[in-house]
Amino acid sequence: MGRHHRPDHPASSPAIRDRSALRTTALALAGLTVFVLAMVASYAGAFANPTLHHMSVAVSAPTSMIDGLRSENGLDVTEVADPGAAREQVYQRRVDAAFAVTPDRGMTIYVAGGGGRSVAAAAEKVGRAAAAQGGLPVAVTDVAPTSAADPSGTVEFYAVIFVSIGASLGAALLGRLMGHVRTPLTLGLRTLSLAGFSAVLAGAVTAYVGPVLGALTGHPAQVFGALWLYAMAVGGAVTGVAAAFGAAASVALGLFLVVVGNAAAAGPVGRPLLSGFYSTFTTVVPQGSGVSLLRSLSYFGGNGAQTPLLTLAGRAGAGCLLAVVATASRLNYRAGYERWSRRGRRALLRPGLLPSSN
Repeated sequence: MGRHHRPDHPASSPAIRDRSALRTTALALAGLTVFVLAMVASYAGAFANPTLHHMSVAVSAPTSMIDGLRSENGLDVTEVADPGAAREQVYQRRVDAAFAVTPDRGMTIYVAGGGGRSVAAAAEKVGRAAAAQGGLPVAVTDVAPTSAADPSGTVEFYAVIFVSIGASLGAALLGRLMGHVRTPLTLGLRTLSLAGFSAVLAGAVTAYVGPVLGALTGHPAQVFGALWLYAMAVGGAVTGVAAAFGAAASVALGLFLVVVGNAAAAGPVGRPLLSGFYSTFTTVVPQGSGVSLLRSLSYFGGNGAQTPLLTLAGRAGAGCLLAVVATASRLNYRAGYERWSRRGRRALLRPGLLPSSN
């Protein structure tokens, strides 16, 4: 063996490298399997067996019928004066459905297909059961019907879900390409880039679900604005969390939004049919607000849009605030460190602190 020759380090041997690569691959595949299982469990738990948990109804009927409905589990009953008031409560999105006994001794069931076909079907079932007990004939009126191109009323749900994926991946990609948010200039460029990408994403989806597919009948400008704000809420949250708490935290947020947020959006079944766990998150996750906002604009003439609109704006603002605070903190820390370093160097160079050369 040569004088200066040393054997390879054991960790650099091919066998060790192969075992390390195998371990990394196995862990990655295991993590992916857990993620898929979480998705299946989340969607199955939310959508597989929808059960009425909490439905708000307006009722114009004799006292005996109102009392009977109030005794039903899962119903929140609001008494109104007449059938017109009952119908208006549904269209204003103040209740999920309404039952009204008409002067000719019949019952009209007011539902809103645009608020979710499953919710409308559940409301009709409850109303028919109440009418049968009183021996009343039934008529069903849909005050917010879905479009012919989307009879199930689920396009808005899928639009929100896929915009969510695009906004999350877009924010992550911008973070990778533009680097960490460390200066006001970087923050400004990142924000403008995110706003521009969100506009492109929202515009493409609006063009498809509106003029091309004919599914969402709301004004295209309103649909575009809702989707743009939603994309900004999701992308801003991912950017803000990454800036304030690091990449791992933003990945955790993304996983939560995909696994829990998509199911809690109450798209295919509607919030009244979700379990307590998912219905709790419907107003928390941006997906729930996004679906609610699109439905208000498309089927209810804008009624009920204020709450989801303010919620999404708050999510977008919170993400921006996190990024601003994180950037300011880094700048203050850097400035303080530089001042401390300069003071330390001056102290070391003061006369009498350096050893004498004598």
